[in-house]
Amino acid sequence: MTGQSIPDRIKRLLSRHLDPAKGGAGDRGPRTIRRDHDPDSVDEALAVMQSLGGEVWAGDVVQLETEDPTFWGAQSWELSFVVECACIADIGDQTGNFSFSIFFLAPDQGADVLIVEGDLPQTARAYLGTRGPDALTEELRGLWQEYLVSPDAQVTYDVSTDGLGEWTAYAARENGRFWVRHGSSKLVPQTAFSPDGVAYRDFSLYYGDNLGDAGWQLRLLEIGGFGHAFQMEALPLSKLKIWRRERPAGK
Repeated sequence: MTGQSIPDRIKRLLSRHLDPAKGGAGDRGPRTIRRDHDPDSVDEALAVMQSLGGEVWAGDVVQLETEDPTFWGAQSWELSFVVECACIADIGDQTGNFSFSIFFLAPDQGADVLIVEGDLPQTARAYLGTRGPDALTEELRGLWQEYLVSPDAQVTYDVSTDGLGEWTAYAARENGRFWVRHGSSKLVPQTAFSPDGVAYRDFSLYYGDNLGDAGWQLRLLEIGGFGHAFQMEALPLSKLKIWRRERPAGK
C-alpha cells in the first residue's frame, strides 16, 4: 500500500517465509491459466482486484475490519492474514463467464479462506471463512442435492452440524473451472495447478431474514471433487486492505 505506513503486525506477517519452491510457484509470478472464450468479454475477478491495487501473491497480507471479533477469537476489530495460495474460479451463465478470486490463507491464523466476488468493484464483497468439520461438508452436500430439485429459488434448511440452525439456500452454481495462480495449499488438489484448471462448483446459504442484509453465509466449495464447507462473514470491500510484499524486478 504505497504511501501508507505499515503497522508493526503487518510488517511481521509480510516477513513470514513461504517456501518459493512449494507447488512450483514463488517469485516467478502468477501461473498462466487458459480460460474458455467469454461471450461478455469481462474478467470480473481482474476488474475487482485492479480496484484493490492489482494481483495478490502468496506471502501478501490481507487485512479486514470484522463486525464480530469474538467469532474470530480476536481482541481487535482489525484482522490480518498471510495469503498462502491465490486462485481464480470461473462460473458460466447465460451472459458469459463470471470470474472471482479465492485466497487460501496460511494455517493457524484463525481463518482459512477469503473470497472476493462481485460484478462491479462498487458492489463486490469479501467473504472471510473458517473451515467447518467434515460432517458439515457432508450435510451441505445432502442439502445441495435437495436444493437442486426444489422448485423454489430460496429454501430454508435446519443445519444440524454444530447446531448451526436455520440457513437459507439461494445459489447452487455448477460447471465451473478453478485455477491456482500463485502459491499452494493443502486444501487445493494438484490438478488445479494445470493451465486448464480443474472442475469447480459451489453451494451457498445465508443466515437471517433476507440475502441483502445477511452478514453470514455458509458456502460449500467443490474443487476437483474435493469438498470444503466454510462459515463466512460477508464484508464490503471498503473493509478490506491488501499489503503486498516486495515484487521481484519486472513483476
